Amino acid sequence: MKTDVQNNHKLEEEFKEQLKMPYVITVCSGKGGVGKSFCAANLAYALSKQSLSVLVWDANLHYPNQHILFGVEPPVRLKEVYSGRMKVESAIFGITDNLFILADHFATGKNHVLKSSEILDVYIDILQSTKFDVIIIDTPASDTEDMFQCCNIADMICVVVTDEPTSLLDAYGLVKILLGFIDKAKIHLLVNNVIDGDDADDITTKLNLAAKKFLNINLDVIGFIPYDRAVKQSILNQELYMLTNDESEAAVSLKVLSGKIKDYCGVFQNVK
Repeated sequence: MKTDVQNNHKLEEEFKEQLKMPYVITVCSGKGGVGKSFCAANLAYALSKQSLSVLVWDANLHYPNQHILFGVEPPVRLKEVYSGRMKVESAIFGITDNLFILADHFATGKNHVLKSSEILDVYIDILQSTKFDVIIIDTPASDTEDMFQCCNIADMICVVVTDEPTSLLDAYGLVKILLGFIDKAKIHLLVNNVIDGDDADDITTKLNLAAKKFLNINLDVIGFIPYDRAVKQSILNQELYMLTNDESEAAVSLKVLSGKIKDYCGVFQNVK
């Protein structure tokens, strides 16, 4: 019996190795307007420049932004996939050789609320029909069933926070809920739109004081992205920020962040 168990374990490990599971990063926030989609899109680009194959999955059903940030209009969208009319591989749109997007249409008419099973079905289809090193999921800014499923399948969860008091409160509330079913080690803070590193430290110190006092945890800070007025202009122009501002402080911070995330993932160690 012991030999059978050992053999089964060996087969399972071999299967996982052959499958080459992608590293899933879910980018979320407790409130809207904190730059979550911007962080997801530009982090994906930064990772793709390190010879990693990256898929950006826009899981914000009603207010998707990723196609706008990249300045593209994919012919097939996720709504066709969720409805079963199209296969997920048909909806994957190439941005560069290493960067791809699953985009969606803005909601019209009767609202449809995604179920966690629909997110899981798409995720399984991605695993079965594609081979990506990284999947970055951009979620709706709310505590919905689909957002929590995106967190549930993630290897890393980046909670985006700014210096606004409402952002801090909502981030704390989101983390508190996530701790009910997510390993604390997966949750990381990403501070966006700050003056500098000292400003980011001040924000995360405040949040961690509350987390330590009431939740008895200390949240890891994966990085920060400084404010740049060119961000707004890039969105208006529908041009990816890092393509036109590669040497800016924010772009440098995103490159540093992508390097940290690559180090977190043992799966990337052999990627050239």
